[in-house]
Amino acid sequence: LGGSPGAAEMAFACTPPGFFAANETLNELPEGVLKRMVKDTRKLLNRETESIPVKEYLKATPGMKESEITSAINASVFILRQLAMEEKADPKAMNSILARETDLSKAVRATFALSFKEDEAEKKIRRALNVGKLLDMKWKLGMGISSSSCTALKAPFVSLVLSVADADQEVRHHPVELTIEQFQDFREMFKKMALQIEQV
Repeated sequence: LGGSPGAAEMAFACTPPGFFAANETLNELPEGVLKRMVKDTRKLLNRETESIPVKEYLKATPGMKESEITSAINASVFILRQLAMEEKADPKAMNSILARETDLSKAVRATFALSFKEDEAEKKIRRALNVGKLLDMKWKLGMGISSSSCTALKAPFVSLVLSVADADQEVRHHPVELTIEQFQDFREMFKKMALQIEQV
């Protein structure tokens, strides 16, 4: 007997009008544009931005209508909101749900699933830095050969180990893997922090 459906699966049963047509638009987006759209959508949902620049996406996708871009963005918002309802942010589980509940291609499903994992990595860094004093940070560059949601990735990533002392001076080590884009964002965050410290 199968178990009861997860929260995300139940949510996908109530898809908004035009959702599957928007899936086709997402499938047609160039890889770089899709990744940026998913990233912008995450920022919107995390309240890091108030809007997504539709006009910029129109410039990057000649031949597409504004209504198609807007629908693709709305579909991205819906997808990430539904996936966030799942208790465990596991890329393999996310990919399976998307394969069953959407018309997204394998590559697009992988982009959404991995973005969910990236969210968790960013949260893990914030949690590590919020609980104590950063003592050391070690990093190394690696090459992803495969993952639970996509095979033969051949994509570079940065592996970090944050050594943090808590209030009791107990040192804890927090391993985190970041994509190159995430690492660049992480670097920019530290630059901003350094500038703020200098102004104090």
